[in-house]
Amino acid sequence: FINDASGNLTYTGREYKASRGVDVSSYQGDIDWQQVYDSGVRFAIVRAGGMYYGSGELYTDDNFIKNIEGAKAAGLRVGAYFFSQAINVQEAIEEADFVLERIEQYDIDLPVMYDWEKMEEAGADARTYQLDTAILDECAVAFCETVKKAGYEPGVYFNRYIGYYGFDLSRLNSYKFWLAVPGDFPDFYYAFDIWQYSFEETIPGIETPTDMNLMFIPKVQPSPSPSAEATPAA
Repeated sequence: FINDASGNLTYTGREYKASRGVDVSSYQGDIDWQQVYDSGVRFAIVRAGGMYYGSGELYTDDNFIKNIEGAKAAGLRVGAYFFSQAINVQEAIEEADFVLERIEQYDIDLPVMYDWEKMEEAGADARTYQLDTAILDECAVAFCETVKKAGYEPGVYFNRYIGYYGFDLSRLNSYKFWLAVPGDFPDFYYAFDIWQYSFEETIPGIETPTDMNLMFIPKVQPSPSPSAEATPAA
């Protein structure tokens, strides 16, 4: 990983094609998506909504429609994420159904992400306070399987700590992984598909600091020809 002439973090390896992207919510305000695209951003993961950590009430992000339509119109690939605070499988399924109702009319060509985060500042007031790891895994699986059955690709968002000590990633490795590890390189032991490497990037068209991501797409390796396979090494 290096910073290019424009100061953008760039992947220089040979195994993947890396695409730059943002994830946004109503916190970013009104966005000029054409400027975002012109800056070199090629995908956006848009918050569809969430569940309040206290009441358990579901809500739609205030700028969801504006963001998803604006990003698509500008030519970006688009995914969605949902801020979960489910405490059981049934609630996780309800969260997934809530998202599916809101994205069904759009061409979603990137994963639909399950985003559970520990609400440290809320402490015992958070409904997921001290949520058991096994239940957290079950909720993530229930959300992702519901999304998958609807024809979308599911994924799970997590930071380094939750990846190591929250989720049992072996139960989730059939889904896309979205890793939040800010820095110059992703010092995380396990493989992932999207890397959120900054929480405070300045992007043309977005007035407030925003998250920045790299999405890694494996390059197709050419298959050896039959004759090449049959030729002994010198």
